[in-house]
Amino acid sequence: MKCHIPGPNVKVLGRTIHALARFGDELYLESSPDAILLRTLNATESAYAMIKFNKVFFSYFNYNFYSTDDKEGLKCKISMKSALNAFKSPTHMDKQVENLEIKLDPESCKLIFIVKCKHGIVKTHFVSILDCKAMQAVYSKDLVHNRITCSQKIFTEALGNFQSSDDQVTIEANSNSFIMRNYIDCNIDLTKVIRTQINIKPSEFDSYVIGTETIITFTLKEFKALLAFAEALSLPLQLQFEITGKPIVFIVHNGTTFEAHFVLATSKPDTNTQASSTPNSSSVERKRKEVHSKSNSPIKKKLHLDVDLSKCLDDDSHLFNYIDIPIEKDLNNIDNLVHNNKTTGSQSILHDNMECDNIIPGSPTSKIKIKAIFKRCFESTFDPRSIQGLVLAENSDSE
Repeated sequence: MKCHIPGPNVKVLGRTIHALARFGDELYLESSPDAILLRTLNATESAYAMIKFNKVFFSYFNYNFYSTDDKEGLKCKISMKSALNAFKSPTHMDKQVENLEIKLDPESCKLIFIVKCKHGIVKTHFVSILDCKAMQAVYSKDLVHNRITCSQKIFTEALGNFQSSDDQVTIEANSNSFIMRNYIDCNIDLTKVIRTQINIKPSEFDSYVIGTETIITFTLKEFKALLAFAEALSLPLQLQFEITGKPIVFIVHNGTTFEAHFVLATSKPDTNTQASSTPNSSSVERKRKEVHSKSNSPIKKKLHLDVDLSKCLDDDSHLFNYIDIPIEKDLNNIDNLVHNNKTTGSQSILHDNMECDNIIPGSPTSKIKIKAIFKRCFESTFDPRSIQGLVLAENSDSE
């Protein structure tokens, strides 16, 4: 096999390799008389990707350049990391690369990528072939009853509301609505997770045909990868799916140039998890009502203090100004005086109250003695004339 790819199409091939790298770790190449196929499969075999580049995508194309058999083309498997080294920056490859040549070296069993850049710079990458076999997935996309065509922006904006920890998404499609929600395992407590559900109107899609109502669940990692691929190429997205258990197929194509198929396995959502949200919410409301009824009950709880207040008051603290409190005998005398004052009249009451005031000591004075700087100036025997003629500080000026 030998082919030449012009500069503008090298960018498309680079974005394709980067998109496939988010699916699997191995890249399968297969050449046919009219196209080259790139395939990959993830480790759990739940996601498959196939991208077909037609003959018009290349400026030169010979599928059996080194083969003696006219019907035999290239079939090989290479490492995905090795392929990424030849396409490190696909965003700017159309401005830097003039031509890309891909060919098979039959003697060393290596796939060669020759990148011809501007200013005569040539980069050659030798990629070892791991195995000479092809890989094919079995799925159907022509006889499905559910078909949706739309821009990838609809799903990209919808997934922006999901949590980064969500790894699966559930789609519920019928003739009147299209619902997306995050999948939650039945073993997780629903009161400790965030539920996200988005309802998309059928009128927002370019084409919306639902022949069979279905609910399917698939992985989010590969779904985001194919959305990024469609966004980079500014192409619409087609969804073709059936019932639960059969794969969902996402198609991105550009007329007669290339066509990409992304196939994701589906699973049935846990109905108990979906239905348990309502009883759980009712139980939460019931607990709230119980708490509210307890708060409105006439029984009031006494405040409980773990701190000994008497011990705190005995300790010295700058937050309190202490005074001497009269002893119990003095208090009894005050009560007797007040009781006797009731029979003697208002004048005796005032007189006895003054005596009571004399019993209570005044506020304590500060123990710190403040020294007056100009103490002598405020003495009664001070005579200002006694310091006349005495120069305490001379003038600093010469005059």
